[in-house]
Amino acid sequence: MFGEQEIITNREVRRISVDKIIALDIDEFRVGVVGYGYQDVRSSVYSEVKKNNLQYLLGKNNEPTHSKNKVGERILLGGSEQEITWGFDKLYSRRSKAYQTFGNPLAAIGDQNFKTYIKTILSYLVEKRTSLFTEIAKDCFSCSLCIGVATESFDQLAEIERQLADEFETVVNGTHYRIRIERVKLIPKSLAVIFESRRNDIHLMLGVEEILAGLTYVFEINDHYLTCDSYENGELIKSTKVTDGLYELAGNVVQAYQENEGNHPTPTFDLDAGVIYDMLVTTKKNNPFIVTINGRQTVDLTEIVKKELTALTDQFIDYVNSDQDIQYADTILIRDISAGTINENTVNQVLAKMGLSCKVFNNKNALGMYLFGELFWQDQPKASADRFEDSRPSAMNHGFSEPEVRAESAPIEEYVESTNQIDSELSEVTEQKSHYRSSSVEAIFAEQSELLKFLINDDKKPSI
Repeated sequence: MFGEQEIITNREVRRISVDKIIALDIDEFRVGVVGYGYQDVRSSVYSEVKKNNLQYLLGKNNEPTHSKNKVGERILLGGSEQEITWGFDKLYSRRSKAYQTFGNPLAAIGDQNFKTYIKTILSYLVEKRTSLFTEIAKDCFSCSLCIGVATESFDQLAEIERQLADEFETVVNGTHYRIRIERVKLIPKSLAVIFESRRNDIHLMLGVEEILAGLTYVFEINDHYLTCDSYENGELIKSTKVTDGLYELAGNVVQAYQENEGNHPTPTFDLDAGVIYDMLVTTKKNNPFIVTINGRQTVDLTEIVKKELTALTDQFIDYVNSDQDIQYADTILIRDISAGTINENTVNQVLAKMGLSCKVFNNKNALGMYLFGELFWQDQPKASADRFEDSRPSAMNHGFSEPEVRAESAPIEEYVESTNQIDSELSEVTEQKSHYRSSSVEAIFAEQSELLKFLINDDKKPSI
C-alpha cells in the first residue's frame, strides 16, 4: 500500500525553519510528497463525486456523511463545477472506468491539466496536514513548491515556474480554503536523486559544486518510460528513453496472461492494466504478484511478472553495454519500485566487470526535491506574508451555501518562527558574512539532519 510516515522532531529544530517547502515527485498514476515532518505516496487518479451514493442518502440537506474509514478527500477547485475524490492510497475498485487521471504531467508539463493536478494535491494536503503550510489568515495558507519533472530545457521550466506561482481557492470536504503558492522550483527528477544520494553528506556543508561533482548516471523507471540521464559536474550530457515504463509493463503482463502463459486456472479473466499497475507498485519485494478478481477468486501472476521483469533487466543491460562512457562513471543511481523491476544483483554483476556498482532508490521519494529546495532557497528572504491579511475567502460561484468553518488549526508558532523573526535572522547573517558558513549554514544543515532523520534511513525500510 501507499504509506504515510511521520517524523517526530524537537521544538528546538523546528524554530530554525526558514520556509514551508512541499516537494512533489509527480507522475500520471502516483505522486510522492515530502514536507516538514511528512512523507507520503498517493495515487494520482481521482473519481467524480456522485450524488446517488449511500453517503448522500444517509446525510442531511444533500450533504454526505463522513465515515471513519472514508478514503480520499472531496475537492472542488475554484472555477470547477465537478467535485472529485482524490487522495487514494490504493485502487479500491477493479472496474476500468472507476478512476480518471489528469494525463501524463511529465509529457504535458505546464498545461491546464498539470496545474489542476498540482492544485488538487495541495487541496488534499491542506486538509490532511495543515502544518505543511504557513497559515496567513483563517483558512488561508501559503507554501513553496519544489516539483520533480522530466528532463526539460531550463528556460522552459523557468516560464512554467512563474505561471505556477499563483493563488487559488478550493473547497475540501465542505471547508473553504485559499492557498497561495509563493515560490516554485521545477527540477529534473534525475538531478534531484543526486542530492538524495548525497543526503548523508549535506550536513557537512558541502557546496552544490561538490555535491554534483563527477560523472553520474541516473536510471529511472517511471509510469511510461525507463530513462537514463547522465550528468557531468551537474551539466546534463545525455538523456535517453531506454524502453517503456511501468504502465506498459502492466499491459505486457495482461497480454501474456490472456495468451495463457504461466500456470493459472481457467476461466481467463479480462484484466485491466490499471489494476495490474496497482499490483506492481504495491507488492513488497520478494512477495508473490497476486491480483484479486472478486471475493472468491484471485490470480497468481508471479511467473508472468518475473518473466517480464527479466526481459526489462535484459534491455537495461543491453543499454549499459552499448554506452561507451558509462565505464567512466563515478556514480550509477537507479530509481525503482519496491518490488524491483530491475534486478539489482544482475546489473551489479555486469557493472562489476568495470569496477562499478549501482545504488537503488525509491522512485517516488521526493526527498531529493525537498533537499534541493532547502539548499536553493536557504539564502533567499521569505516572500511577503501580508497578502492574506484582512482578507477572507469570497464565495465561489458553484452553488454552495455558506461554507463550513474549519475549527482545527495548529498554532503556527509550534512549527516555525514568525516571518519578522526569520527576516531578522537573515539580516543578521548578511551583516556577519565572516561567520556565515560557520553559523547560519551550519544551523540550517543541522535542522536538515534532524528534520530528515527518519527519511535518511528510508532506504533501509520496505517502501513502494
